[in-house]
Amino acid sequence: MSGDVTGQGPIRIAVATDANMVEAALVVIGSALEHASRALEVHFLGYQLTAAQRDRVAAHCEAGGARLVYHEITPDLFDGAEQRDSNISLVTLARMHLPRWVEGRVIYLDCDMLVLGDLAEVQDADLAGQPLGAVRDFYVLDQMRAGQERPEKLAHHAALLGRADVAGYFNAGLLLLDCEAIRADADLCARMGDAGEASRYKFMDQDFLNLLFDGRTAFLPQAWNSIWGRDAARAKTLAGLPWLPDAEKTPAASRLIHYTGPKKPWKKQSLAKALLRGRLRALRQWRLASKRLLD
Repeated sequence: MSGDVTGQGPIRIAVATDANMVEAALVVIGSALEHASRALEVHFLGYQLTAAQRDRVAAHCEAGGARLVYHEITPDLFDGAEQRDSNISLVTLARMHLPRWVEGRVIYLDCDMLVLGDLAEVQDADLAGQPLGAVRDFYVLDQMRAGQERPEKLAHHAALLGRADVAGYFNAGLLLLDCEAIRADADLCARMGDAGEASRYKFMDQDFLNLLFDGRTAFLPQAWNSIWGRDAARAKTLAGLPWLPDAEKTPAASRLIHYTGPKKPWKKQSLAKALLRGRLRALRQWRLASKRLLD
C-alpha cells in the first residue's frame, strides 16, 4: 500500500533553503506548528548553512515539539543545472529528491509561505490513486474565466504541455508527494533527479514537475495555495470557472498564503503600494507571524 493511512502518523513537511532564507523557512515551520493537530515531522533540506544556522533550526523545531530530520544538500545534486532566473534559486531543485529520502507522504512547502490551517488536511487528502497532490495555478485559472479568456497569456503553458487545455497546470509551492508511489515508478523517480533537465524550463522544476505528473495529479483546494494580493479576484475567478470542482473552490478562506514574486514580505516596501495591490493584509500577517515566531 502506498503512502500513509489517512489520519495516522505525523504530518510530514519539507522545506529547502540556503543560508539566505533560513528565517523565512522557520516562519513556515513555526506557522505549521501553530495549526497542526498532530505531531509534526520536519524534513529540512539545507544548503551551505552555517553550524549556527543548523543549531537554530534544531532549537526551533525542538521548542515547537517537532521532530527534525536534517538533509544536507550538496552541490552535486545540481550538476548540469543552470540558474536562468535570479528570482528562482537552484535550491528549489532539492525538492525533486524528496521521494528518495522520505518514507510515506510528505508536504513540500516553499519558504515564501505562511500556514494558516491544519496541514493534516493536506497530509490526509484523497489522492485517488495519484502520486502527487497540488493546487492548480491561480494565475492560469484567472486567464480562463468565462468571457475573460486570454489564451495569449497561456502560450508558454500550452507549448509546455503540448495542448491548448492547460487547466491542469499546478503551482509547485505546495506539493503532497506520495514518495512510495513515486519510487515504485523507477523511471519517474530517476527523471525527478535530473537537475539539468529541470532547470532548462522557464519556471524550472515547476514546469518539469507539471510535465512529469501531467495526468497523474490530484488537485487540492485553492485555499491551500492562496497567492497574496488576489483575495478580491479569487471569488470572481472561481465563480467564472463552472467546470472547476466545488471541492477545489472551498473553503473560501485561505489556509496558506503564498508570497509569490520578487517583493517578499521580509523586504522593505511601501505600505501604500502594498495597499494598492491588495497585499497589505497579507503583508501584515507575515510580519506579525515572523515577530511572534522568531523573537
